[in-house]
Amino acid sequence: MTRKRSFDSTVTTLFAWVAAALWVGCGGGEAPSDEGAAAADAPPQFETTEVAEGVYQFRWIGHNALFVETAEGIVAFDPISVEAAATYAEEIRRVAPGAELAAIVYSHNHADHATGAEVLRDAFGADVPIYAHTNADAPLREAADPDLPPPTATFDETMTLAGGEIELHYLGRSHSDDIAVGFLPAHNLAFAVDFVSRDRFGYQDLSSFHFPDMFGAIEGLLEIPFETIVFGHGPAGDRAAIERQLTYYRDLDAAVREAVAAGLSEDETAETVVMEDYSHWDRYDDWRELNVRGMHRKLSAAGVGEGDEEGEHGEGGEEGEGEHGEGREGRGEHDREERGEHGGEHGAEGGHDEGDEGEESGEYLGQAETWDATRRGARLVLSFDPGNRTFTGTVENTTGETLCAVRVEVHLSSGTELGPTARTDLAPGTSTSVELGAGEAAFERWTAHPEVSGCAR
Repeated sequence: MTRKRSFDSTVTTLFAWVAAALWVGCGGGEAPSDEGAAAADAPPQFETTEVAEGVYQFRWIGHNALFVETAEGIVAFDPISVEAAATYAEEIRRVAPGAELAAIVYSHNHADHATGAEVLRDAFGADVPIYAHTNADAPLREAADPDLPPPTATFDETMTLAGGEIELHYLGRSHSDDIAVGFLPAHNLAFAVDFVSRDRFGYQDLSSFHFPDMFGAIEGLLEIPFETIVFGHGPAGDRAAIERQLTYYRDLDAAVREAVAAGLSEDETAETVVMEDYSHWDRYDDWRELNVRGMHRKLSAAGVGEGDEEGEHGEGGEEGEGEHGEGREGRGEHDREERGEHGGEHGAEGGHDEGDEGEESGEYLGQAETWDATRRGARLVLSFDPGNRTFTGTVENTTGETLCAVRVEVHLSSGTELGPTARTDLAPGTSTSVELGAGEAAFERWTAHPEVSGCAR
């Protein structure tokens, strides 16, 4: 049996058009051509679907969470956002009236999946434990975000919850260095977020993806005996979907590796590596070129094409990972979509514009160039000083309203991520200085972006 509940469809025409735009931006298909079609075709804001007996996928716009009825109560993965978590709590109560919330599990520390735990705790009990991988603890404590509390318990490789009804597995670095994969042995069902999905390209230029570690993580996922898998974005899949994902990344690596070894520039590689076998996949038109460019940068940074040919998958170009270079893409990465303001990579059917982090444009500058761009009202002016190997500049509020929890990240072409800076609220017309040290990380190009979070209610 499949149970579903959708957001009240009696919405205004304006909301229908916005939702339709979200749907298209996230790979949901053609936009409706008239108002009637828009109202009829716009996807609901949320939906709860029973994917196995007592196991439910909760979708909020383009993000998926999972909650499970166990002998000890409900175990809920990923609150998603403050707004989503309020509806998430209502859906848990509707589906399992009277049940207690036994635990919250973070799939990883990125804000677009983990924010909102306190809302669930307020709804069910302030002492509800939060579980996550060990590597999620430090960045969450450093962020000190009241809407995204650190875990109360962590694990290194595996953990069981609810007397073994749920297993948590760490498979190594992939989209980040702290992803916990959930597995329900009784249902042969897994829950995996952001590093795999069903027939879609990796997010933009793969800047937060750790290669060659990604190959091992996906291979490790296939060692878990699941039959059905629910993803953090998009429709559910099966083992074949994961095998296709692995094959895609292997094909991408091989094709770009050949181009780099042949001396092709990034632009030439982007033009010639068209990945035609995957032209039917979601986001082909948007992210195929960015995937190719990102892989070119990683392989070039790893020394491919310099007369020291790597073996299969090489050594990946992740050697320069900085202190915060563990794919913190998602902390703000999808904030925009979480609030339903824009479509993106994690939009309606499973896009994921990686919210503010996803506001990365894919544009990379040379070391001597200056970044000067405004996003969501935050103007970031930044340059690199090779003398002290530090990025310095300012971020300014160009709007007439306060920008809350503003912070900045820098991504290097080697795969290293710098930051984020400490969160700060900016009143209209004010600015704050930015300083991010690159340390010994080697790079030729870089990109940056500010993140802006919603103001506390």
